[in-house]
Amino acid sequence: MAVDRTLWAASFSDALPHWPCPTCGKGFLAIAPKDLIIKETGPSNAAHAHEAWDPDWIENRFVGMLECSLPACKELVTVSGTSSIAQYLVDWDEYITTDLFKVEMLSPAPMAISCPDATPQPIVEALANASMLIWSSPESAANHIRQSVEALITDAGIPNQTASGGFKSLHNQILEFQKADKENGDVLLATKWLGNSGSHVGGIGLDEVLDAFDMIEFVLENRYGTIKSDLMAKVAAVNAAKGPVKKS
Repeated sequence: MAVDRTLWAASFSDALPHWPCPTCGKGFLAIAPKDLIIKETGPSNAAHAHEAWDPDWIENRFVGMLECSLPACKELVTVSGTSSIAQYLVDWDEYITTDLFKVEMLSPAPMAISCPDATPQPIVEALANASMLIWSSPESAANHIRQSVEALITDAGIPNQTASGGFKSLHNQILEFQKADKENGDVLLATKWLGNSGSHVGGIGLDEVLDAFDMIEFVLENRYGTIKSDLMAKVAAVNAAKGPVKKS
């Protein structure tokens, strides 16, 4: 299951999306109008006096409180960022106006991907940190995803030292991992390259970070998930029965 990019877009028109609750994972986050504060910045307000001023110049800051829809949870999540007015031409001289929200932070942030229950905690923690930084710092998010690769390689039993006690780079660890698990090793190598790009300002953008999340999720499901094994067990049962398997 890939990242739902509608939830992690660069901007949102008219309203914020319903992110999944980061605590219960079952409800979704919704905001009431009274819990959303939008205020125009000082410089933006001063620009109204310019003779060429246009509504497109408006810049607002917003902050809000999201609440989980599940009555048994009711977790609260803060959201903040900037907003502006976007105008779209729909006819020769007719425009529609909409609010454009650019999120900078969700706290606590939902996970961008699903981690199987058996995923080691260091991997989960690295990906949770990455999810918090997707908008505010794609570079930092990429670095945290790289940390999840390091944690996965460690969990796979690949040492970070050579036989003589010298340092073994993550790249060489992945090459060693590939010998036993080529498909997942190839994916981890690509994820590592994207993570490395996070060490440079502007080295990676939102789309590439979401690609890295997709890649690591693929490996997590292969290594720690049960979707494939559960499905193949059903396949074997159906083939053995040559038809539907009766429930006991």
